[in-house]
Amino acid sequence: MRRERVLSKVNIRTKRRAWTKTQSLLESITVEDLKQAAAEEEKYKPISNAAIKELLKSLGQIGIATPGSDEKKSYMLTELKSSIVRYGCPVIYLTINPEDRHCPLSLKYAGVDIDVTNFIPEEYNYTERVKILLENPLAVVDYFHNMVKAIINAVLKQGMFGKLVHHYGTIEYQGRFTPHIHMAVYL
Repeated sequence: MRRERVLSKVNIRTKRRAWTKTQSLLESITVEDLKQAAAEEEKYKPISNAAIKELLKSLGQIGIATPGSDEKKSYMLTELKSSIVRYGCPVIYLTINPEDRHCPLSLKYAGVDIDVTNFIPEEYNYTERVKILLENPLAVVDYFHNMVKAIINAVLKQGMFGKLVHHYGTIEYQGRFTPHIHMAVYL
C-alpha cells in the first residue's frame, strides 16, 4: 500500500522551454527500457539507451510527496506556517523519542513471545534485542507509532498542560535509523 501511494504521487519537473522535448522522451520510453536502464545502473554500467540518457539530462527534479522528500518537507512547512497563522505561536515544543531497544514492548511487536508485565532484560542481551529489531524494521515503526499515539492521547489530549487546541509534528530518523517526532503544541 505504501509503495502504491508513493508511486501515485510522483511529480517530474523540467524547465518550461525543455518541456516539449521531455514530453516526447517520456512518451517514447517503454517499461522494458526503464528496467534495462535500472539493471545497468545496478551493475554500475553506463545506460545504453540514448532516450533515457537524454531524459535524465533534461529533468530538473523528480519530487515525491512522501516522508523525507523535499516536496513533502516544503508541504509540511506550509502546514506549520498555517497553524501559526490560525492558532498563534505554539506554547510547547516537544520531542518524543521512545526507546525501542530497551523496551520489552518493541520485542513483542517484533513477534517475540515475551511476558511484557514480567520482563527480565537479562534473558535478552542488548545485542540480541538489537538484532531482533533490525530484522523487523516495521515492528520498530509500529512500536513508535503506537507509543506516540498513546502519549498524545494520555498526556496532551487529557489536558495535562492545559486544554489542547492543536498539535503538529514531524517525524525524523536518527543516525541509528530509529524514528523520533518534533511537535508544536498549541494550548
